[in-house]
Formats: sequence, structure tokens, C-alpha cells
Amino acid sequence: MRSADVFFILLILMHSNVAYKIFLDVIPNGKNVFNPCAVDVVWIGVGHKNPEGGGDRNPFGTAFEANRKVWSRELCQLDSDGDGISNGQELGDPRCAWKIGQLPERVINISHPGICEPLDSPACFDKNRWLNCSAIKEHVCPAREHPGMMKKTLKFPESHVPSAVTSYHCMIFDLPKDDDFHLVATRPEVDNSHVVHHMLLFGCDERLAEVNTSEKPYPCGMQAHPKCEQLIGTWTLGSNGDCLHPDTGFRIGIHGYKRAALQVHWNNPTKSSTMTDGSGMTLFYTKQRRRYDAAMFTVGQEYIVIPPRMQSVSVTSVCPGDCTKDMFGGNLYLIGAINHMHYLGHSQMITLYRDGKFHREITNDSEYHYDKPRFYQFDSPIELLPGDELRTVCTYSSANINRTVKFGIGTDEEMCFGFLTYYPAREMKIPFCTSWKSVHKCRRYLPKYNGIIDGCRWQHFLNFSDPTAIKLRSDCSLEMIDDHKKFCREDCSATLNKTRTHECLKGDIGEFIKFKLKTSEKGKTILQALNSCLHTPNGAKKYEQTVFVLLTFVSILLFAWNDEI
Repeated sequence: MRSADVFFILLILMHSNVAYKIFLDVIPNGKNVFNPCAVDVVWIGVGHKNPEGGGDRNPFGTAFEANRKVWSRELCQLDSDGDGISNGQELGDPRCAWKIGQLPERVINISHPGICEPLDSPACFDKNRWLNCSAIKEHVCPAREHPGMMKKTLKFPESHVPSAVTSYHCMIFDLPKDDDFHLVATRPEVDNSHVVHHMLLFGCDERLAEVNTSEKPYPCGMQAHPKCEQLIGTWTLGSNGDCLHPDTGFRIGIHGYKRAALQVHWNNPTKSSTMTDGSGMTLFYTKQRRRYDAAMFTVGQEYIVIPPRMQSVSVTSVCPGDCTKDMFGGNLYLIGAINHMHYLGHSQMITLYRDGKFHREITNDSEYHYDKPRFYQFDSPIELLPGDELRTVCTYSSANINRTVKFGIGTDEEMCFGFLTYYPAREMKIPFCTSWKSVHKCRRYLPKYNGIIDGCRWQHFLNFSDPTAIKLRSDCSLEMIDDHKKFCREDCSATLNKTRTHECLKGDIGEFIKFKLKTSEKGKTILQALNSCLHTPNGAKKYEQTVFVLLTFVSILLFAWNDEI
């Protein structure tokens, strides 16, 4: 469970509106068009002069609008930017045969159909007067070009993408380990933009046991590896990669992480069986270590239920002061933060409370967009003190949804997390401070709570070593239920009545226990026992009597109605 919590870190994307994202899917390689001013940066708003979308249209956007915003043979054959290459050739559809949902004929060497290239050619000078490359390059991480900066690329070999909507695969790689280094930046290496949803890189803790490297990707779900939990690299659509605060870096090498797990989330909504991918990321690291080692921790809510057709639904999570007092081990300094929800997310904020009073905002996305996250960077770090309280509020809108949406890892489900980067890196007892309803994870795992929440030794109950759980299983096992009479034996009923008052089955901790019981076969047996003893023999007799009375009353009414007719 702990690795799963750290996994949730990031998965975030660009800004603009929902309609804009749809347009990326109606042109070939719409999510794979790079910025000619900065070749490692995606030009998100393909039809706009603003790389991030919105505002004035560029020549391709004007032609796209005139063509009723559809990809046709006419638009494909047109040379919108006037550089002598058709839109179809630039976007990987040279024969103008691509249809929505298909893989384009070419997915590499894609160029921008709205920008004349080469940029420095005389023929393109007038056509590109609107283009301001100097402003665009400011968003590229300058640390990548520092003297002495070294690079290492971690990529999957070309691999088959499962024909499932959502899948996670991982590989374990060696990191440079002949010296001490700081990892200060990353750059995405996206092979198939049609399926790559996000990538995460986790540092592996090998103090107790070595983590073996892998030769090919393996299915990993939410957990990359039990010993690889600390996030040290991220990428999502719309991101240029990581660029750490100039005073910090993630320690790798002799006294840092020697291996890392690369996790790739593939999103295959058409469930295609022919997709392949070999994506990864390039790491930028240096011997010229910075002043501080950096690390991350997570806040947020893991219980989400959003009913259909609701204009606004909010969930809240608190990282309480008694937890941060024990977790932090000293003052921390936040240098970065990012909010994370999925497509129903409307707004999110993380706030800091000190001594029970509001102190300041950390994040505030009043209009959250999953397809373009806001990356908060604090040039003047935010100081966190042991005992501070962090509150996270996520608000969703399901106005256009006809189903209940719950917490989950898929983009058709929802999340509510905040990911905070800080220095100095310390041996945090747990790298997360999330909650399930009001059940704080820090109180479940910090030693000082001794595994007790509201009087419940929750781990004992879930491990079935609690005397009440043992008795429930023995007295109310399925073999003890009298299926013929549809009610429970007296010994089962007596056990159930006592169990209902047990600390581990009351309130939010009780709801959490039942939620966790569903994840194992033994747990399901406990739930079956709990749900089976619904009626005592007397209860069943009263039920039968009530049904008889109701049926008699209905018969009298029907008789009277027929008599009137």
C-alpha cells in the first residue's frame, strides 16, 4: 500500500480547455508535434500561436478552422505554413489516409504544420514574424546546458502495449554509481505519444537488500517495486521534464540511489492490440553537487465518491500537526508543488495552518485542467515547521456524467493529491500524509500510534489475529449458515451482535476496515459472515408475519377496487 501511495505522484498535464484536447485527437500525431524553437518541448496548441493553446491561430489553425475542424484530404494536402511540405507530410500522414483512432503512417520526425521551417531560411523569415523563440526558450531548463552536465537515457526496449485501457509497466535500471552526483533535470523521450500517459522514475532503497535490474518491462500496477518508492523523475503530457531548484538535487551514486525503477503508464482507449512503445527519459546529473539534497512527499484524499450530474462536489484531507511533528524531524523548505486530479477536477488548493490558524496558500488552482497542470516553483522556499497542518481541498464537477465516479488510477476515475518537493532530504518515517475519509495514513504507520486508530488495532483485525475476527470467522463461517431457512444460527447471531460494537467496525475506521477486507479472500469471508447474519429466527418470523399482513391488505384493496368497477 505504501508504494501505491507514492506512485500516485504526478500524472499531470497541460492547461487550456477540454474542447482543445479533443482537437489533438482529430489530427494525426496531434500530441506529438514538437516546438521548433526548443526541440524537446511539445507544442500543445498545434493550431495556435501560443504553444500552450488558446488565443490567435497560426496558419495551420486558420486552415483547420476553415475546414470545419476536421482532418480531410484537402487539409492534408495543403501546405499551411508555406515551407513546401504538405500538412500531411509534416504530421506523418503523407498519403492522407489517416482516420481518427488509427495509428499514423509515421510517428517520428513530425514537424509543425503551422511554422515555416527551417526557421532561419530567408523564405520563412516573413512567414514566421509572429514567432518569438526567445520567449519560448525561457521555459526550457537552463541546467541542462551547464558545463560538466552529464546525461544518461533510460528507455524501454520496443515493447508490446497491452490491449487494455490502462496498464502500468516498469523496468529497473542502473544509475551512475562511481561517484556522488546530483540529478537536477530530466527530459522526456516519448516514442509513441498515442499511448504514453505519464512516466515516473523511483529511486530504489537498497540498504537492506539489492534490487536487481530487469532486461525488459514487467507489469507493475501501481507499485514499481517494494523498495523503489522515492520519486526522483517525472513526465506527463505538456511537461518539458523536471528542472529542480538551483540549490537542490536528488542524490544518486555512492551515497545516493544506485538503481531506479522507470514506470510507464500506457493509456490505450481503443484497446488496440498492435501498439508498441519504447519511451523513457534522459537524466541530467552533475558532480558539482548543489547545496541540498531534495525529496518529495504526498498529501491528499484517497476516498472519493462523486455522484452523477453534480455541479460541484468537494473532498477534503488534512495532514494533522501531530503527524508532521513526528514526520519532519526538523524544518523543511518547499521548493515546488503540483496539484493532481483527473478530468472531473474543477479546482484544488493546498493550504498551510500554523497553531490552528491559516498561515498561507501553497497551491491554488481556481480553474484546474488535467491536460495542463500548473507547476508551482518557489524561488523563495516555503518554510514548514514540525506541527504545521496541511489541508487539501479538491472540487469536481460531474454535470455531464451519468455515472458515479470513485477514486482510482484510471483517467475515468478520480484522484486528489498534492506532491510537494522539499529540502533538506531527511529520513522521513513515511513519505506521505494522505487520508481515507478521516482515517489519516500517518496515524496508521507512524510508530508512536502503535497501530491503533480510535481504539482499533486495525492491522490485527485485517490480519485476522484479533479475537473478535477469529470468533466471527469460526461462529459465522458459511458452513454455519442455515441456507434453507435464510437466517443464522443463534451462535452466529450472538457473535454478530457483539461484533457490531467492536471498535474496528465503527465510524470511518470501520468503513476503511471493510474496504480493505474486500481485497483478500480471507477478508471476503469475514464480510460474507458479517453480511449473512441479517436475521435471527425470531427476526425472520416477524419478517414473514409483516409480509403476510401487507399482502392481505393489498388483496383487500384490490377486491374493493374490482367491486367498484
